[in-house]
Amino acid sequence: LLLLSAASTASLPEDAPQLLTRTLRGASVAPQKAASTAASAGETLPDIQADGVEAVKRWAADRIAVAEQDFSATGGAHVPSPASWAGVVIYHLMPDRFNNGDPSNDDKNVPKEQRDAMANGDLSGGGGLPNWRHGGDIQGIRDRLGYLQDLGVQALWITAMLMHSGGYHGYCTTDLTAVDPGFGSAAELRALVAEAHERNISVVMDVVINHLCDVDTRYVGTPDHEVCAAAMDEAYWTGQQPGASEAGTAGLNFSSAFFPPFRTEAFFNRCGPNSILDTSGNTPAAIFGDFAEGMLDYNTQNSDFQEIFTNLLKYWIAFADVDGFRVDAAKHVTTDFLAYFSTEVRAYAGELGKTDFLVIGEEAGNNETWKAMSLGKMMSDPQNPLVHGEVPKRLTQRLEELRRTYLADPIFPAPGLGSMYNFEMSGSSRDALRCDEPSTQIKDYFGSETQRTLLAQSVPQPSAEPDAHLWTAIEIHDWPRFLNLHPERLDLLLTGVAWLLTAPGAPILYAGIEQGFNGHCPEQISVDNEAQRDTLQEVCDGFAKEDHGSHPDALKRQDMFAHGPFRLGSAVPAVNSTAFVGPFASEAALSRQGAWETDEMLPRDHELYRLVRTLVAFRRSCPALSRGATAFHAASSGNCGLVAFSRFLSVDSAGSLASEPSGDEVVVLINPGGVDGSGEGRLG
Repeated sequence: LLLLSAASTASLPEDAPQLLTRTLRGASVAPQKAASTAASAGETLPDIQADGVEAVKRWAADRIAVAEQDFSATGGAHVPSPASWAGVVIYHLMPDRFNNGDPSNDDKNVPKEQRDAMANGDLSGGGGLPNWRHGGDIQGIRDRLGYLQDLGVQALWITAMLMHSGGYHGYCTTDLTAVDPGFGSAAELRALVAEAHERNISVVMDVVINHLCDVDTRYVGTPDHEVCAAAMDEAYWTGQQPGASEAGTAGLNFSSAFFPPFRTEAFFNRCGPNSILDTSGNTPAAIFGDFAEGMLDYNTQNSDFQEIFTNLLKYWIAFADVDGFRVDAAKHVTTDFLAYFSTEVRAYAGELGKTDFLVIGEEAGNNETWKAMSLGKMMSDPQNPLVHGEVPKRLTQRLEELRRTYLADPIFPAPGLGSMYNFEMSGSSRDALRCDEPSTQIKDYFGSETQRTLLAQSVPQPSAEPDAHLWTAIEIHDWPRFLNLHPERLDLLLTGVAWLLTAPGAPILYAGIEQGFNGHCPEQISVDNEAQRDTLQEVCDGFAKEDHGSHPDALKRQDMFAHGPFRLGSAVPAVNSTAFVGPFASEAALSRQGAWETDEMLPRDHELYRLVRTLVAFRRSCPALSRGATAFHAASSGNCGLVAFSRFLSVDSAGSLASEPSGDEVVVLINPGGVDGSGEGRLG
């Protein structure tokens, strides 16, 4: 029996992992123990216009063999996949904001606007300090692997690290063959993965599959956005060959710096930029329009593009030994490409001994049918793709071609994404746990048509429920912080992480959640110039706007390292005392940063960190939590009300994995309103 409330967590003892491993029938289970060479620098890239598509295809395939040889020369062997991705605890970080371990690369690939503003001493120029690069890098992650091991996490999701246009977030990729120098080198990425593996931590690499960036490439003329997207969609659903219709498209005038292997109009849809409504909606523009100006939308139906792109990503499996790909903006590409990419990547990784390589897709929005079409079975019979639901004919055609390959996979005999974010469960739970909605909202998701639609396509991990490997969260880098509207309510965050770490799925711990980050600026901004200070204050005051597109991204992505220029607040007093918004520290100050054990940004003696660490250990020790089923007993009809549920191993998931201990049932009671009987904590 696990009872967690706003009042009860403060008194958790140090030996709580042992005390909490008591299951309903008295079984006790112990926590499991957490147990150089560069990529081709200066590589000459083929130009598809000059060399032709076949030459580019050969080059992309040859690079994989080179990466394999290069990795073999290190004397190591590729690390096998985890025994299971079910229930794995994931730590999610953005390199630029997590830790600056190498100040010497801080000036690499910094946008001109930021350089000019810094040279003029203008912290409000060039997009403003909150939106600048702050210096975090791969070395900074390596320096904190001991901290992550202490926390007990099992996997790292690191946001985009490949060469990009200079923005701190990295999601405007310009070159798929190189690591962004502001983050480090390919050799450092490989070293990071190897060191993580030594600590039994898997690494999931974030890749952008929807667009390529180049601000200097221009449209020739103006595309007819609506006509273009509709024509592309018609071809997609009727199974016409890509390029059969170019209605509404416009030409592209490629810049001299454009990624040469992709410098052809055939690899882009050319429908023009979307509005926010286009991108967030479910119309053809969401797939075929440019994500934003300067982010050119790939023509993912083109089979040559599919082959070259996929091989360029296979390279990073061979070279860096990563364990999975998190595919960004999966909603905005065609399903035939998702099937090809997922199937081919898993098959190749399997050849290296990674027999359960993870391909996890980000599909935001409220259309579960759209998401289901991308996941697992893809609303089709894997054995006979001609038997299917309402899916594009182009998908069916591709599945027929891929069928023999994906059916040969012993763990995942299906074509689609291996996993997906369970955004519906995550979002509804988050609202209730912040006391913004009734607690019944958590319970109502389970057994709903929304849940059934998604899980019907899921291919479960071995001996696990079909939702056990779907990623869950109460905050990520694209959402306002959980405590955004309640910046001092540590009690709410305590119960929020209690739910996250006992609920079904693979829980995401977004960097700083264990330190109580709330996304609020300090009361005083340390900038002397009044006009600049007022501009920065406007960003800080944007916390109250939580709607998509309104809440400043920077407030979701505060610095987590001492001397960072954008260190925001926390509900943990010791961490909150480090808050600072102002000028960059000197390189000398950054170089004096000590070991993680004494880092002022990483205290480990407060109740929130201890609770997270305890529950991670508990989850890892208890198969019912990591891969079991869920049954609700009660949920309050009022806000801040109690939720009671059980996690247990069903008959279908009772098989044992690699000598795991096995308990029968865990009963969890969570009460965001506390246990003093006041307010709306009563059962409805």
